[in-house]
Amino acid sequence: MAAKITKIGVTNDKISGRGGLALVLRYIERTRLYDLVSGVILPKIIVSSKGLQLQQFLKQILACFFDGTDMSMAGFDAKKNDQGYASVLENKGSQMASSHQMKRFFAKLSIIPNKLFRYILHELFVWRLKIEKPKVIILGIDTMVMDNDSSKKKEGCEPTYKQKKGFQPLHICWGPYLIDVMFRKGSAHSNHGTDYIDCVTDIVKLIRTKYSQDVPIIFCSDSGFCDQKAFEISKTN
Repeated sequence: MAAKITKIGVTNDKISGRGGLALVLRYIERTRLYDLVSGVILPKIIVSSKGLQLQQFLKQILACFFDGTDMSMAGFDAKKNDQGYASVLENKGSQMASSHQMKRFFAKLSIIPNKLFRYILHELFVWRLKIEKPKVIILGIDTMVMDNDSSKKKEGCEPTYKQKKGFQPLHICWGPYLIDVMFRKGSAHSNHGTDYIDCVTDIVKLIRTKYSQDVPIIFCSDSGFCDQKAFEISKTN
């Protein structure tokens, strides 16, 4: 029997809360997100033709995030042995990844530079802009403190302003969408180095070259980003 779901109907039976995963994953597949990510990442890593392909790893990781019932690596072993879960993902049992396969996959991703992940977000941003065609683009910029105090391994963690050992990435959002993220150490404040200026410059150039030359762009941020250097550079761009 094929693993693909071909029909959606109404039932009086009680179904799992995971039932919606199939619809979400089908939507993601239709947006060609897997093709975009594969095109960026595959040239940088070595993937065996005999094992699971990149799209399967991406689909199962996204399903794990959407599901949220078990976010541990060991949870992939339980899912691998759950035929019902595999069916929701439109997978055969042999296509389900184990925790060891996931760990090896993430180890390969460790060599991918941050700029390539940012490129993926930028391409998704432009794609969404062309769909919604906003006449004014309002962007929010802020940092997010990540608390890693409870982690057994804290490689790269530094104390944040909230007195937690973790990281403090800088992100730019457009409504509910994250359009740019710069992963940074925990001690990196809002205006650390040229991170803020670089991200804003990249996003403005992206909008101007791939969407519109004259659409108004409004940035919303707190006072932590109000640095005179940033205002001076924004005048020259």
